Amino acid sequence: MIVDDKQLEYYEQYYFANELPVPFKVKDNNYIIYIRPVTVSMFPFYQHNVGILLIDKNRISDAKIISMSYLQYLVEVVLQDEEYQRALVKILNLSLGDDYTFIVGHHENGKVYLGVKQGEQILCKINAKEFDKISEIILNYNDKNYDNRYVSEDMRKAMEDYYRIKFKDKYMPTLEEKKAFVSFKSGLTLKQINEMSYRYFDIMYNQCIENDLFFSQKIIQASEKYKVNDEIVYPLFKKKDNKFDFLQNADAFEKKVSAAAKG
Repeated sequence: MIVDDKQLEYYEQYYFANELPVPFKVKDNNYIIYIRPVTVSMFPFYQHNVGILLIDKNRISDAKIISMSYLQYLVEVVLQDEEYQRALVKILNLSLGDDYTFIVGHHENGKVYLGVKQGEQILCKINAKEFDKISEIILNYNDKNYDNRYVSEDMRKAMEDYYRIKFKDKYMPTLEEKKAFVSFKSGLTLKQINEMSYRYFDIMYNQCIENDLFFSQKIIQASEKYKVNDEIVYPLFKKKDNKFDFLQNADAFEKKVSAAAKG
């Protein structure tokens, strides 16, 4: 993890929770860039292009590529394609601001950089390590559930199989439907929803669903027709699941997959 847990917790408490831009000082020129959250209205553009920051280059069976920094890999391999150039620029503009343009290049020592420009002036040159940190902040700011912990190939396949079975035959609502649901539940207008950060909207959406489930379960619990042995815990106070929990041992995983398969 490039941004450690303590630093991430600091960002969450002081910036993410308040939808404030995260200041990031670039070593070159001591220039400060501000990393902003993506709004609900712009999230489809983010979602369409964010893959440019999520390529697992270490799964490519090429020692040269594995030894590269992520920025070097982008500059020397991926960004040869104009489609990927546009994707990177879109993500950076959404996160850093539309008033910037970007260039890539090599220092005299051969190391790559991402140049941040305003007009014809290069304000700073972001190095490979800084790019990794900026990417992590962007990914965490716009996805509360983002997790970049290393996962082995076997574990990755097991997780994919589990979640594919778990969500089989379940309809996933569109963003438009999610916005309509939150609007109905909260009284917020479409304009108000579109202007909030996607991260906050996603938290609100999930909380609305969990609250509905909680109260419906309470009604069932109070009914004499049904027997509910487990205590029903209000969603805000319920311990959050870790997506890796079901993989802690083979027996538990097998039971989870069997349960998911049965629906």
